[in-house]
Formats: sequence, structure tokens, C-alpha cells
Amino acid sequence: MEKLLLVDMDKCTSCMQCSLACSLIKDDLFDPARGRIKVLKKEDLALGIPLLCEQCDTYPCIDACSEGALSRDEDTGIISVDAEICTQCGACVEACPYHGIRLHPETDIPIICDLCGGDPYCAKHCVPGAIVWVDKTDDLVKEKKKLRSARMAMYRTIKKEAT
Repeated sequence: MEKLLLVDMDKCTSCMQCSLACSLIKDDLFDPARGRIKVLKKEDLALGIPLLCEQCDTYPCIDACSEGALSRDEDTGIISVDAEICTQCGACVEACPYHGIRLHPETDIPIICDLCGGDPYCAKHCVPGAIVWVDKTDDLVKEKKKLRSARMAMYRTIKKEAT
């Protein structure tokens, strides 16, 4: 059965376990800057907003890459980066409407959630249950979109306050 990642900011405690687990499995280091998940913190509200690739249907990151370094797996929706042809320009970072792509702090190659090949390490280590890996149903696809919209609305509010 197909699965999907649900991310609920209302359950997020900003503990960074997800990002640390991700960086450990991907780069063998505990470093949130290397995680494929960024947690935007709003400490006065005790709020954390996990930001990661949503494996969206429109994939503007791919369209933004003039070199063709990004590709999408049609079965999983996972976006991959071909480091050999990537120019580290960051166009994909800017194009992502969900702020789910970052440049690696050392290589400047885009780092994008790949769902750990179908067994997301972050979901296993999210103690408060803000990130869960569930069987895909029509209702849960709707829930994913609702949760994503709430995260993006809060993200925009926080960014607007910061300017």
C-alpha cells in the first residue's frame, strides 16, 4: 500500500529530533543544518513549523532547474538531485513553495527529503508524533493538504512579523 508523510505543527515541540535523525542517517552527523527537515521556531508561541519537501504534484523545483539536475520518481514523488550536473545556483530552493529545499552547508548541493527510500527515519524519531508515516487514503491526502496549508499560513505570518 502507498504511504505518505503527515506533518502536524500543532504537535511539534521544536525538539529538532526529526532534523537531527535526518542528518545522522544522511550525513552521519548530528547537525540540523544538514537535515532535510528545517524546523522554524516561534519560541514565544512555543511553536515549531517543520518544513520539508512535500512531494507536491507540481514540482516547481524541477522546472526552475535550468541544468536538468532534478528529477522526480513518478511512483513515489521523490525528487532527486544529480550532483554531477547541479551548478549549486539555488534556483530550486527559491522555487519551492513549501520552503522544503536547502543547500548543503558544505557542498551547496540541494538537499531534499527523499523519504529515506520509503522508511522515513524522522517519523521513527518524532517523539511527540508530529511526523507520522501512514498508509495513504483519500482522507489522509486531504488531511496532508490541510496540515500543509496551516503550516504555510503560519510560516507566512511569522516571516511577515520578522520583516
